[in-house]
Amino acid sequence: MRFSMPGSVALTLVNMTPSDSPSSGGWQRLEDPAAARVLADAYTRQFFEPFIYRERRVSDVARDLGVSTNAMLYRVRQFQRLGLLEVTRTEPRAGRAVHHYRATSPRYFVPFAVTDAASVQALYEASLDNTRRSVLDALTRAWSELADDPRWFGLYTSGTERGLDTHVLLPFPPGQPQASGSGGLLDALLGDPYPAIWDNTTTLTLRPEDAKALQRELRDLHARYRARSTPDGAAHLLRLTLIPTRPE
Repeated sequence: MRFSMPGSVALTLVNMTPSDSPSSGGWQRLEDPAAARVLADAYTRQFFEPFIYRERRVSDVARDLGVSTNAMLYRVRQFQRLGLLEVTRTEPRAGRAVHHYRATSPRYFVPFAVTDAASVQALYEASLDNTRRSVLDALTRAWSELADDPRWFGLYTSGTERGLDTHVLLPFPPGQPQASGSGGLLDALLGDPYPAIWDNTTTLTLRPEDAKALQRELRDLHARYRARSTPDGAAHLLRLTLIPTRPE
């Protein structure tokens, strides 16, 4: 099947034979629409993700997500019925035993045809919507904590002879606090007293070979710092996006 979206390249979905099916490489293929919906829907997936590749207790996941234990237990039982979760071990105790759960596979493949999405774009939006909201929520909290004077909390937009140069939200006057760097408005955040925040969208005019080099450098940068992840570190949301644009 072949799909395309306005302003995008066409996307082709091919029928897989047993030899090239994701399940043959350790991927569990989900053909049940109800099970597929768990991974395709961003809101529901957040309750399932903590169990992928590690065992967890319901109470611990409920605390991490900020929901009640009963609400989390409802989700866990739903995932069990769909064959997505299994009990890995049970801790006996006075009263009700404590179960530990883990996903039935560390890798899942959801065919587009099994989802409820009307188009590839709709599936993309539904899958990423919760991540987008999480990023916005985290940025809002971080900016609010930095905004000592709300009169200077706002958008700063500037341009050059080449067009739009900067459009950024800042919680303080540009240039304050001061920081060494290239002079960009966000350089003020590079000082040690401030949290590690970077949210910048810009358009670069690059030759194809330079765009590919940037793509690979972003991949390598992500991999390098992912390898430094440690249990006692602070969680940071990271989203890297590089997309070729087309004239309107």
